[in-house]
Amino acid sequence: MKRFGVAALSTLVLSSAFANFAGAQAGDIKVIINGVTQQYTQSPVVSQNTTLVPLRGVFESLGAKVDWDSKAKKVTASKNEDTLALNVGSKLAYKNSAPVQLDAATQIQKGQVLVPLRFVSQSLGAKVNWDQSTRTITISNQADGSTTGEANSLSSKPLTAPVTKVTYDTYYNDSLAYDDAVKLAIADSTTVKTAATNIDQAGKIMKEAGKNIDFVPAEAGDEGQDKAFKGYAQTNLNYEAAKKNLNMTKEGIEYNVKDLYNKLLQKQNAVKLAALNIEDAERKLKVAQIKRDNQMSSDYEVTQATNQLTQNQAALEKAKKDLDSAYVSLNQVIGYKPEQRYELKDKPVYSEFKDNVETKVSQVLTSSTAIWLSEQKVDLAELSLKLYNFSTPGNTPYEAEQLNVEKAQYATEGTKRQLEEAVRTIYNNIKALESQYSQIQAGLVSARSAADMAKKQFDVGLATELQVYEANLKVTTAEQQAEDIVTNIDTLKLAFDKPWAMQGSSGASAQ
Repeated sequence: MKRFGVAALSTLVLSSAFANFAGAQAGDIKVIINGVTQQYTQSPVVSQNTTLVPLRGVFESLGAKVDWDSKAKKVTASKNEDTLALNVGSKLAYKNSAPVQLDAATQIQKGQVLVPLRFVSQSLGAKVNWDQSTRTITISNQADGSTTGEANSLSSKPLTAPVTKVTYDTYYNDSLAYDDAVKLAIADSTTVKTAATNIDQAGKIMKEAGKNIDFVPAEAGDEGQDKAFKGYAQTNLNYEAAKKNLNMTKEGIEYNVKDLYNKLLQKQNAVKLAALNIEDAERKLKVAQIKRDNQMSSDYEVTQATNQLTQNQAALEKAKKDLDSAYVSLNQVIGYKPEQRYELKDKPVYSEFKDNVETKVSQVLTSSTAIWLSEQKVDLAELSLKLYNFSTPGNTPYEAEQLNVEKAQYATEGTKRQLEEAVRTIYNNIKALESQYSQIQAGLVSARSAADMAKKQFDVGLATELQVYEANLKVTTAEQQAEDIVTNIDTLKLAFDKPWAMQGSSGASAQ
C-alpha cells in the first residue's frame, strides 16, 4: 500500500474531479468550477441558444465579490483591479466602465440573476467549456492557482484554504419587511372584514334596542321594562365584544405572520446548510476515490461516500420543497401569488429576555379580551338574577338562575388559569431556548478556534483541504442553529406579550 504525505493528499483532493458522481438529474445542466460540482437553487438554463448561469454562485466561486442593489436592479462585482456592473434585463454590461455586449439579456429566475455563460470568460478571464453531450459546464481560473489536471496527478502549485460558501444567496425582484407583511395580511383578511361588519351590525341592533329603554331598573319591576333592559344589556355586550374581537383578530394575524415569516427564515437556513453538506459529501467522495485508486482503501469506502452524497442531495431537494411551501404559506396569508418570491428584510437579533413573568401574568389577566368577555357574562347572569320576577309564570327556577351565575364565574376562573399557564409555559420555553443559545455560542468559540487552527495547519501542509472545510462547516452549522433559535425566541416573545393572539391565530388568519 502506498503512503502519501498530508500535503500531497491535499493537493490530490483539490485537483481531482468526479463528475460521474454528481448525481444531476437527466436534463439538468451541471456546473463544475475548479473541480467542484456546484449546487444552485436555480440551475443554469438554455434560452434562445444561449446558456445562462447564476451570476453570484459562479462569480463568488471564482473569487469575485458580488453586491446587489435591489432598488436599481443592479449587480456589481469586483475582483482584484476589475469592476463589473450590469442591470437586470439589459444586454449590456460594463467592465471597468467599458461596455461589454452580452449574448442575451440578464434575467431573474427563482431569485437569482442569470447571465450568459460567455460573460464569465469575458469578465473574469476564466476558462469555460460547455459539453453539450453531458450538459456540463466546466469553469476554471488556472491563473489564480487552481488546477484542472487528471484525477490522480500531483501538483506543486500553492493551495488556498477552502471556506464554506453558500451558493443559495439570491437576488429578488422585491423585499418584504415584517410590518409590511402584517399590513398586507390584515388588508387581505376576510375575517377582519367580517369582524368590522359585525361591529356595524351590532351597533345598529344596540341602537334599536335602546329605543325601548325608558329607565334603568334597580330591581325587578315591570316585566316588559325588565325584559327590554336585559335585551339592551346583551346587545351592548355584543357591540363591545365585536369591537374587541376585531382587535383580537388583528393581533392573531400579527402573530400568525410572525410565525410564518420566521419559519421562512429557518427554511432558507435549511437550504443553505443542505447545499453545504452536499459539498462536504462531494469532498469526502473525492478523498475516498483517491485513496482507493492509490490502494489506500477499498471500494466500500467509496460506496459509503457515494451513498452519503445521494442522501445529502435528496435532503437538499426536500429542503427546497419545504422552502417553497413556506413561501406559499406566507403568500396565502398576505395575498401574494403562490409563486411570488422576495427577500426577507427583518432578521431577529438576539437579546436577553428580561421580562418578569409575575408582572406579565398580572398584565395579561387585566388586558385579555377573553377574560373581559367572560367577566361581562358574569355581570349579565347577575343582572338576570337581580331582575328575576317571581310572579311571572313559566320562568326558569330562581335556583337555576343562581347556578348560571356560578357557571359564568367558573368559566372566568378557567379562562384566567389557561392564560396564566400559557404565559408561564411560554416564559419557560424562552428561557430554555436561551440556554440552548448560550451552549451553542460556547461551542462556537471552540469551533472557530478549531477552524482557525485547521487553516494555519493547512498553510504549512499539516492539514488537508477536507479537514479545513469540515472545521468551517461546523462553524457555519452552529451559526445557522443559533439563528434558528433566535427566530424561535422572537416568535415566542410576541406570544408572551399577547398569549391570546397565539391561541386565536389560526382562526384570525382564515381568508
